[in-house]
Amino acid sequence: MSIVMQDADADLRRRVIQYLAARHMPGLKNLDIEAEQGTVRISGTVRSFYEKQLCQNICRRVAGVINLIDEVDVAAPEALAMAN
Repeated sequence: MSIVMQDADADLRRRVIQYLAARHMPGLKNLDIEAEQGTVRISGTVRSFYEKQLCQNICRRVAGVINLIDEVDVAAPEALAMAN
């Protein structure tokens, strides 16, 4: 992969992360984001199906995202109760 592509991928990843963080939802700030040639892979765990859908919609709005691979899981209610 060329340096230009690596820079473009890093820039896309950074913009997706910033866009998620700007939503002020803590669950969206802890996701793992990877970007390669316009394909963005999101993974991690969120608290609700709503947060999962919100994350997908936010990522699709970022300029340069051509394809989105969603590997985000919704935490089971029992896991959330144990974490608190």
